[in-house]
Amino acid sequence: MILRYFLTLCALIGFASASAQSALNLPVKVLNGDSYYYYQVKKNAQIADISKVLGITAETITKYNPSAKDGVVKNQLLFFPVADFSASSAVTFKDTPSRKVMHLVKKGQTLYGISKTYNVSIDDLVAANPSSVNGIKEGQLIEIPMRNKMANSVSTPSAKSAETPIYHTIQKGESMYSVAKTYNTTIEKLLEVNPGIYPNHFVEGDVVKIYPNTSANITIQKDIKQMVSYKAKKGDTFESIAAANGITVQQLNEANPNLKKIKNGSLVYLPKAGTSTETVNSATASVKELEQTYKPKINDLYSHFYKTISDGEVNLAIILPFQLQNPNPPRQAYLYTDFYKGFLLAVDSIGKNVNKKININVYDTEHNLNKIDSILALPALKNMDIIIAPSEPKQLERCNNFGLKHGVYVINCFSSKNEDYAHNPYIIQLNMPGNYLSGAVNQLIAEKFNDYEVIFLKDAANVNVETEIIGDVSKYLSEHKIKSHTIDFSSNVDNQAISSYMDPGSNYLFIPTSSNKKFFAQCTNVLKLVKDQRYDCNVSLLGHPEFLAMRDVNDMLKALDSYVYSRFFVANAKRAEQIHQKFKKEYQENMIVTTPSLGIMGFDIATYIISTLTNQNATAAHKAYFDGVQMDIELERSSNWGGYINKCVELVHFSQNGIKETIIK
Repeated sequence: MILRYFLTLCALIGFASASAQSALNLPVKVLNGDSYYYYQVKKNAQIADISKVLGITAETITKYNPSAKDGVVKNQLLFFPVADFSASSAVTFKDTPSRKVMHLVKKGQTLYGISKTYNVSIDDLVAANPSSVNGIKEGQLIEIPMRNKMANSVSTPSAKSAETPIYHTIQKGESMYSVAKTYNTTIEKLLEVNPGIYPNHFVEGDVVKIYPNTSANITIQKDIKQMVSYKAKKGDTFESIAAANGITVQQLNEANPNLKKIKNGSLVYLPKAGTSTETVNSATASVKELEQTYKPKINDLYSHFYKTISDGEVNLAIILPFQLQNPNPPRQAYLYTDFYKGFLLAVDSIGKNVNKKININVYDTEHNLNKIDSILALPALKNMDIIIAPSEPKQLERCNNFGLKHGVYVINCFSSKNEDYAHNPYIIQLNMPGNYLSGAVNQLIAEKFNDYEVIFLKDAANVNVETEIIGDVSKYLSEHKIKSHTIDFSSNVDNQAISSYMDPGSNYLFIPTSSNKKFFAQCTNVLKLVKDQRYDCNVSLLGHPEFLAMRDVNDMLKALDSYVYSRFFVANAKRAEQIHQKFKKEYQENMIVTTPSLGIMGFDIATYIISTLTNQNATAAHKAYFDGVQMDIELERSSNWGGYINKCVELVHFSQNGIKETIIK
């Protein structure tokens, strides 16, 4: 189920607690190895009188001496554990230069992506990890430089502590309770900032984001030592009393050192273990007390922070610039309309077969920031579960900020350039960012073409135009010492010129640096001659997403044994055609022809939301795989504090045997 993640940190009042009370002006005796203050009741004394004498509440007296609730008698002893009346001071976290944060590199991660996650520069990452200049790989540990360490002189919680996050690598044996204690923060704050550490997912080696010195008043369950008084009856013995009260004879004797024999009417003191509910500052609570308090309710606490849709109802807002007010709207507005129509088509097709009510609220931003601000100010928007946001940067930013503030998930399916997912846990980035796409391509080269030499074909006519991954791939090859070079490809370059770079019996992967259609035709015609003539070499082409939108190129791609990566691809033409026909029947018009198709994108995303996204454990770091018509989706949190990223890349292999799609994850 999709979650509504919202903040309701309660301000607990009443900081007074037994653990913070002043020492009592009473004599002390040691019983069972523990030190106790003790007070001998005077004649005719009442609890209220004793409260005034000792300067503590009647509730405190009966908390440690439960039998006193029924009254006290002359010479009865009342006991108070010395440890609970020792003033405890909050220990403020002080950062040190020796503390290190280590990041475990995951499959497909790049230095660029890691730098965005931790808000540090690539230069600083390389400076802290000199070997990373040669590249990073899955399973490698790299140090995250912490330029904004808190001053070691900090002695009290400060505004800077609350505003400046730091990072911590979870060590073996640590729990969220011990980490919260170490950094002087609360369990609530730790969960609020790190939605990825859902129950049973506090994993050694993971990194959490922490705002240290943000303690608060909390209600805890505290173990306390009690002493119950018992008036002995005829026939009682040390053994019978001990057995009846679940203690040993030794414990009974140690609690009553002056009692040599049990007589009828003797006052016997029985040590008991009890619990007390107290309001304390989280900084004074022990790790054991934190765990004892929060562990039984951790799932409920998560449900409180990340509310699920439990009534079978999904509230969606589609906020896009349809520009209905414009008599001559731009083509982009028509494309957004196609998306919306495809979305409705899926809701009508599959919405009836699921046990949930889908409420769709549609808003036209008119491509106007004032308009989108007025839409987001509507009270109904706070009740949305999901917002589908536009691609325009400033409009998207407004939606993302709204989602963060009000706990509403924002789906970004149009823009690959926005990077708010790195620090906003409500972002669902379906359109994979460029650095993740580069990581997937690098993974492909490492696994599929590890024994190939890479030759970049640079578009000499458009030297400043490169596809989004070329820079990252080139750097990856250099870092991993994979042999590569670049040919400035112009009209003067022919098959003989290309062939002169090729050694007999070697493997070559050609990568055009531009996706320009004219350049594609120019370089692939030459490569076709090279492949036909150099039968002694294995030749393949790595193609860009734009190649899939070109007409009449499939035969050439097959001839060059091409691998084309893309965020979108229609692998099953029959499925796509069925949707096209439904669209035409429903709206009496065809979808606008684009790659990707916005109508099919709308259909895929609606199907995904209804069939997959809203049917899962909302605290999961991973979401189940969805096989769409044009778009495959499998979400993974970018970090414990970040949003979700779609990690699926379509890899389309064109060969003489046909066209085959595989998914890189």
